Amino acid sequence: MKKYIPFLLGLIIGIFPLKAVEKAQNDTTIRFNQKVIHLEDSVGQMKVKVFNTDSVPYKPIYEGVFSDGKSYEKWTVMEAIGLQLPFLSTSKGKKYHHNYSMEPHWAGIGWGFANFADKNLNINNIQGISLKSESTNEFFVNLIEKILPIYRNNLGLTTGIGFDWHNYFLDMNTHLVEVNDITNVYSAPDGINYEYSRLRTFNITVPLLLEWQPSLGGNHKFFMSAGAIAGVNTFASYKVKYKDSDGNSVTKVEGKGLNVAPLSLDFMGQIGYGAWSIYAKYSPFSIFQSGKGPDVRAASLGAVLNF
Repeated sequence: MKKYIPFLLGLIIGIFPLKAVEKAQNDTTIRFNQKVIHLEDSVGQMKVKVFNTDSVPYKPIYEGVFSDGKSYEKWTVMEAIGLQLPFLSTSKGKKYHHNYSMEPHWAGIGWGFANFADKNLNINNIQGISLKSESTNEFFVNLIEKILPIYRNNLGLTTGIGFDWHNYFLDMNTHLVEVNDITNVYSAPDGINYEYSRLRTFNITVPLLLEWQPSLGGNHKFFMSAGAIAGVNTFASYKVKYKDSDGNSVTKVEGKGLNVAPLSLDFMGQIGYGAWSIYAKYSPFSIFQSGKGPDVRAASLGAVLNF
């Protein structure tokens, strides 16, 4: 905090020829050119107040409070001719400026269990599709993040860019096939037992999350966020693995695209402490294009390690 003292005093004393300087303990009052500058130094904090002395009582021009890592500033807005503009502020021409900063919680790596759900949040066995819940998963890497504080350093809007993979493993020896431009679930051909039957999708994601970081114990390690994540699908493929009649292992890409919707939207809630958090996601829209595939929505639950 005391790093501000040499700068402020050096600026004021070096620029202005002082007419009077009054000192009382840790406080300093400087009078110059119809201005009174009052410096108040207390433990961990410096207060700076500037008054115009052309009227009684003195008109406040500026007030700043500086402490380690935080600052608060309040200005009186005036034109060059001295006209106050009260409509620019909440009280008698005062305009408030806050220099707040927050640490966003988007960049990182995450993994979670995934599933299909319907509009009523029922999971699995949706539209005739049964998934292997223990194998179906989501993995994502978020590389770019930015937060805009909207209320002090406790509430902000977070955005960024990420990359998201989903692996849906079908159960009951079934697979997804596109027939006549319609994707649906079918049983495996006679004599074939799938070792796995998997739909994989890859999305580029952009979030808009409202993040809350309460001040607990003097820090902001605890956080909660909620909002929406938009996605652009760049890749979708379907792969199966099985043994043929001769016992040879066969891995086959049966299709690409499969009418997976080009755009996605997920609702996300997240709660965490420090670098770790847990999240839940749900999409209000099907992962397939309307009328071209089963009406199944993505849902997932997992953990995130933030960078």
